[in-house]
Amino acid sequence: MKKIFAICLLLTFSVSAFSQTMPAGADAAIWARAVKIHKKAIVIDGHNDITSPLVDEDYDLRNSSIGKFHLGGDPFHTDVSRLKAGGITGEFFAIYVSGSTMQTGGAMHRAVDMIDATYREVERNPNDLVSCTTADEIRKAKKKNKICILMGIEGGYVMEDSLAALRVMYRLGVRYMTLTHNVATNWGDAHRDEKHGGLTEFGKEIVREMNRLGMFIDISHISVKTMNDALDVSTAPVIASHSGARGVNDHTRNVPDDVLTRVAKNGGVIMINFYPSFLDARTNKEENERSARLKPQIDALTAQYKNDRRALDDAVRKLEDANPIYIPTYARIVDHIDHIKQIAGIDHVGLGSDYDGVPMLPAGMNGAEDLVLVTYEMLRRGYSETDIKKVLGENLLRAMAQMERVAGNRQISGQGSLKRIK
Repeated sequence: MKKIFAICLLLTFSVSAFSQTMPAGADAAIWARAVKIHKKAIVIDGHNDITSPLVDEDYDLRNSSIGKFHLGGDPFHTDVSRLKAGGITGEFFAIYVSGSTMQTGGAMHRAVDMIDATYREVERNPNDLVSCTTADEIRKAKKKNKICILMGIEGGYVMEDSLAALRVMYRLGVRYMTLTHNVATNWGDAHRDEKHGGLTEFGKEIVREMNRLGMFIDISHISVKTMNDALDVSTAPVIASHSGARGVNDHTRNVPDDVLTRVAKNGGVIMINFYPSFLDARTNKEENERSARLKPQIDALTAQYKNDRRALDDAVRKLEDANPIYIPTYARIVDHIDHIKQIAGIDHVGLGSDYDGVPMLPAGMNGAEDLVLVTYEMLRRGYSETDIKKVLGENLLRAMAQMERVAGNRQISGQGSLKRIK
């Protein structure tokens, strides 16, 4: 993993909990205005994988994560202070469950552990964090200067093919579900695993039940056919919680232009992933080439440090640091925003960082504290304050409110679908 070097710091602006530093070479007047806009805005991040170390390492968000690394070697991006410094109003914690549970089982158990860990952190930090499940609650939290913690399932394996389990997840506070991760479910195809030809009939019933409940269908990670099938069925806005534009980088984790057009008609939002390999084709190519080139050395290190995971992580990190790859700057995030604005319109793009789920961030970004850099770059390119606020959070709030209206005043279980997978 490439070490991201901090940019030089010239000037600091601070207002209440929000604070940030101006990067070298930035226009001071634009920067000052960007900080002001960012502070006023409702800022929502669609995807954060901090839940994995919360469960696996008993990580505590009250502790500083700066300069620390997960088991596995990736850098931390999140703690309470960093979320506050980034001016974040709403953060979706990912209830991530691996596709390997299709063989091993335990998907629902893993999800419950993550949901409990999420509530644990909210309860530990009552002055700063609050659990939210609606658009209105996010707006209220902003007025109280608190950070909303929301939850989204990453990987439909969690429901273990049970619509009753889906309803229980909704009751526990989950408000989106990524239909797959990188492995197909029994009812839907993933971007790297296509076996059903999109969604099966039961998969389409899951989409209908999510609409009825008031849970976003998340089209990140799924195949293009599955994206289109979900859009065929859904009567509520969909989201891509952490994906980019395939028209900028032709990667299967990104959304193609024809689907962007459909998402606009649906009222949905594509939330841009910050992972450089999803943002930029050159980075993706060089990262894959480096992985292949260094594999013999990494295999040897794995054998050498088989009983010391931290030592292995350190050794691999040093090896990769000695073999750097191209990393685009944070401006590449805005290239994806520009493209989606052009194809789908400004009302259909947001931010989905993938903090603590990726091995590196764009050059100049170290973690959640640096989110204002995206605001600065949009302003530098001529985006209006209104449009910037849409990207930062208003688009997601509008889609969420519409999703809630589609659900309406219904019984969660009393009117629930009783269909079963065949």
